[in-house]
Amino acid sequence: MSFRIYLDDKVRFTVLYQDAKMKVSRIHKITGIPVTTLYDWKRKLEKGIDFFEHESKNFSPRIDDVKRKAIVREAARSPKPVSSRKLAAKHDVSHTTVCNLLNEKGFKYGNNEKNHVLTAKEQENRVSFCKNMLKYKGSKLKRTFFSDEMGVRLSEVSNYNKTWTLPTRKKLKTEKGARDIKLNCWGAISWEGATSLHIFTENLNNDIYQDILNEHAPEMVDIYSNKKCYFQQDNLPAHGNVEILGDYPPLELLDFPTYSPDLNPIENMWSTLKYKVACDAPKSERALVKSLINNWEELTKVDNLRPYLQTLDGRYLECIEQNGGRLPY
Repeated sequence: MSFRIYLDDKVRFTVLYQDAKMKVSRIHKITGIPVTTLYDWKRKLEKGIDFFEHESKNFSPRIDDVKRKAIVREAARSPKPVSSRKLAAKHDVSHTTVCNLLNEKGFKYGNNEKNHVLTAKEQENRVSFCKNMLKYKGSKLKRTFFSDEMGVRLSEVSNYNKTWTLPTRKKLKTEKGARDIKLNCWGAISWEGATSLHIFTENLNNDIYQDILNEHAPEMVDIYSNKKCYFQQDNLPAHGNVEILGDYPPLELLDFPTYSPDLNPIENMWSTLKYKVACDAPKSERALVKSLINNWEELTKVDNLRPYLQTLDGRYLECIEQNGGRLPY
């Protein structure tokens, strides 16, 4: 037999503020109680005023189970989003009551992720691409360079906002970079190796992209000893109308489907690279460049690189099974 204990909001506040030593902002996020109310209770508590006495006896009764279930059911319904204020107005309860209920049920409040909805044709193209890549026991997967660009700001990786420290130790002080800068990176990875990392500061356009490919195409050809290999690029406008393969016949351009970062393993590599650079916590543009290059060289050693590519066949099979649906990556 199970039962639930309901704590009065003032009791919850007192426990969290006095015993757990939480700040008002944190208590607000947990309980949904308005910040102004919390600060009023804090003031009274610190002055020794008994704020447990109800100022008015005409308070409304606790929300009943039928209404609770209706609110939770509507909030959980997908894909239509709902707000706590709309739910409160519809069910004739307070906004705070709805927030408390949803917090209790494990709902998380935050911005919705905006994502392109794949059309039937786009899904069909994704399936065709995956089937083509899996032909001949997936041999093409081991002869393809997957490429992409990534932007990184110094402020993103220059220090840690939070660290693990002993309770008796003073808070760690970190230096802040003199000014924020943004660098752009281009690279390509394959089963047998990767290009060097190309770092630039300009916004990517056709001319810059052409120069990047002219510089790094020989690297790709050398890695496969002038044997036939493939080159993948996404459908960014800057990637169009460039002559990238004319002087390098061993390289064949793949027809990569639009809106398909989940089919490109270099996206996972970028995440790891950013994490590694953040561990170095560079404080200047020079230090950021050095960290990017050093970590890229380490991550793209063949033994470190292959784990990013060896699960591609499974990923592509899953895309086919889902009729081209988007995959987590």
